[in-house]
Amino acid sequence: MIEAMITPILTKPDLLYRMIDSIDHDIEHLIIIDNGRCVDRELLDTRWTQHIKRMSLISMPANLGVSGSWNLGIKAAPFARSWLICNFDITWPAGSLNMFDDLQHSDMLVLSNGSPEWCAFSLGENVVQTVGLFDEALHPAYFEDNDYERRTRQMQFTVMRSTIPVHHDNSSTLNAGYRAKNDRTFAANRDYYERKVFRCDDSAGEWKLQRRRDLSWD
Repeated sequence: MIEAMITPILTKPDLLYRMIDSIDHDIEHLIIIDNGRCVDRELLDTRWTQHIKRMSLISMPANLGVSGSWNLGIKAAPFARSWLICNFDITWPAGSLNMFDDLQHSDMLVLSNGSPEWCAFSLGENVVQTVGLFDEALHPAYFEDNDYERRTRQMQFTVMRSTIPVHHDNSSTLNAGYRAKNDRTFAANRDYYERKVFRCDDSAGEWKLQRRRDLSWD
């Protein structure tokens, strides 16, 4: 059984419902971070199947961003040995969740074979213990995955590029009206990430109020 699945969403809840419909393996706790207050609780409940033992919908008053959402999901299931984190706009091919269950490990970061690989990944507890959480200065999206993979390798943990198939509708959020905002924030996050690499900074960074305001998609 997969102990915790974390899925953030900002828009297009129909794709989230589709993802849930494709779940064919037992999930102990499905945690949905609703950054756009777009998920209908009643419709969500109709997707609740025997594979999902517990489902939590966390509706945020503002957009936490990718790093913040992933971190919140981990904090919401603090006793899991690993967390399966995925985009809302994917579907699970038959058997793919079982493959993740077989490969997930406390000492590993396991990436999918989707496009991109980080559209679904498993993160072990010992990795989080040592590497820390995702850098919330990278807001609201992009380069949080590059940063975490680099830090994981620096701390000598295994990053597995698996053969687990995942179907992904790439850029669903951007195509829902966020491209112009991303044109501005993408460059800022790239510059921040490159500066971290240059100074060999393996830390989880720091959330700062002014940066959060400057990079807002709210």
